Amino acid sequence: MNFLRRFHDIVSDQSKNFDEKIHKLLIFGLDVFNLDIAIISEIENSTYKVLYVITPDDSLTPETVFDLDGTYCVHTLTADAALTFHKASTSSIANHPCYLNFQLESYIGAPIKVGAKVFGTVNFSSPNASMPFTQEAHDYVELFAQWLGCEFARKIANEQLLKNNNTLLKLENVANIGSWEVDLVKDKIIWSEQTRRIHEVPDLYVPELDSAIAFFKVGNSRESISQAVESAIENGDKWHLELELTTANNKEIWVSTFGEAEFTNGCCIRLFGTLQDITESVMLREELKNKKAEAERMLEDRSMLLAKISHELRTPLNGITGMLTTLLDEHREEKRVEKLKVALRSADILLSIINEVLDFSKINHGELKLEPNHFLLKTIFIDLGSLYIPLFKDNKVNFQTCITIPDDCWAYCDNARLSQIVSNLLSNSLKFTEKGEVKFSADVSDLDDKYALHIEISDTGRGMTKPFLDSLFSPFTQEVDAKRSKGGTGLGLAIVKELIDYMNGTISVNSEFNNGTTFIIDIPLAVGEAQIESNQRLNVDIDATNLSVLVVDDNQINRFVLDASLEKLAIKADFAVDGEDAILKCKQRKYDLIFMDCVMPQLDGLEATKILRADNICNHESTLIVALTANTSSTDKVACKEAGMDMFISKPFKLHSIEDAVVTAIASKAKLIA
Repeated sequence: MNFLRRFHDIVSDQSKNFDEKIHKLLIFGLDVFNLDIAIISEIENSTYKVLYVITPDDSLTPETVFDLDGTYCVHTLTADAALTFHKASTSSIANHPCYLNFQLESYIGAPIKVGAKVFGTVNFSSPNASMPFTQEAHDYVELFAQWLGCEFARKIANEQLLKNNNTLLKLENVANIGSWEVDLVKDKIIWSEQTRRIHEVPDLYVPELDSAIAFFKVGNSRESISQAVESAIENGDKWHLELELTTANNKEIWVSTFGEAEFTNGCCIRLFGTLQDITESVMLREELKNKKAEAERMLEDRSMLLAKISHELRTPLNGITGMLTTLLDEHREEKRVEKLKVALRSADILLSIINEVLDFSKINHGELKLEPNHFLLKTIFIDLGSLYIPLFKDNKVNFQTCITIPDDCWAYCDNARLSQIVSNLLSNSLKFTEKGEVKFSADVSDLDDKYALHIEISDTGRGMTKPFLDSLFSPFTQEVDAKRSKGGTGLGLAIVKELIDYMNGTISVNSEFNNGTTFIIDIPLAVGEAQIESNQRLNVDIDATNLSVLVVDDNQINRFVLDASLEKLAIKADFAVDGEDAILKCKQRKYDLIFMDCVMPQLDGLEATKILRADNICNHESTLIVALTANTSSTDKVACKEAGMDMFISKPFKLHSIEDAVVTAIASKAKLIA
């Protein structure tokens, strides 16, 4: 068989892989050139590495590395063509290290090139001298080198392609991006591994055009992708869409899909593109959108609040300043008392507005905290009924109460907030019922290990329209008819709803325009523990003439107000303007009672109290320290207690709160003396 036939049979044998073909090719070369050693090398810089080798005794193995200058191949590379030596000992390379070290007499080799770059060499050699190599031998070894160059180029390209493909698969996995292709000529769809993973289909799943589109959610998403495909095929339009997709496991996700068309001779033959799971991005975007809307709503609420409050504050402030101004020249006792009552009532309204604003702000910022305690449930509703009876009587409205709660029913919840809920609703009925009657009922029943509190407040007032009823519990909601408006902040019912939600209760309302309104409230309450109640005033005579009192406040008006209140109890107090001043005065004199403001310059009330207690200047047995502050949150109360304060009174205070503190101080002093 001639050379070309045998060469062709080796290189075209599809049953052999690359390495097997090379092995047969080297054996073929040894036979053709009648030599003993065959090597294919890779050359990089000055390094000669053996890739494939055949030797008689297997003394040389692949991966063996030589210095390039120590091999005959350095001359082959210099010649940049096939090179031969048939008797090296008598040639110009007789002193070459390769001959001196290995005694190779005969050699034939050629450079292997991949593109324009030299990859290595293919060479055959023997320690025995050979006949001079013919031109055909040069052609044969160069043919070997050319085929090897092509195959190495193909192998390198395949390895790079495989590497790129693996990298692409990794990137697809990391970015959750898959690729797809629609061959319109063969009517075939190809999905990448990541595309199948996004669709949650098996690895061997083969999609069709209709089934692929069927994954998109019925409605806008499916219509959009169908129109995009049609437009791409007809007009070559690209698309980028965000669509909802239902996976094979019925999981609903959002995907971003890019697509474009490929045309040949004006006919669309292929569609291809990418598919990315963007569910997290869409959810995050939606969350940010909602937060932005919430921030805008809060900003709008704040603007409305400021506008509303600035208007509502003027009425009680006008009552206070107007009455107090006219008192300066009023000498008739009856008129003075009447004007003072109006000023005090205006002050109560002002305080109520401020409290509503503070409650709304706490609720809006998630800072409202309930402060539960044990109490007799019935007393709250009896006290509220007693409070509102004269108010309804003054308005000539019949007020009926029905409190069917047992006298010994102890509950555990925030009784102040519970009272606030009912009081707000009764105030609404009082405000909007001009004639007829208001009914207030409260009863309780057992619910597993809790109480089920049921409250109903109904009136025969103006009622509400359907649109107004739908937005009843939204902040700033009020009657838009100026003739019917009764004023107010519009926060009351919004606060009521939030408080009931905080208590895990429900509120419903039935109303008919011009025919009354009924509020129904159901709140679960924890069962409370009976408490021993004591009334110190019954056992202690309020004689405070011998009580030493210190008032600590940096504000002169606050000091003046408290001094006036203490004078009514025949107490002449000392005063300190900050915490440092208070400590100095306590070192100079022993005090039975200290009213301590919390927020002051230099040294605040909390730190001053800690020092007084820690240094035993004022111990708990001899000195009662009462927090008197405008900071009224539960956190502030805890901070005052931890600092060493015994009682807590919020500003603006009522006189009875001061009396309670004085009574407690008198009782403590009497106990200490006894």
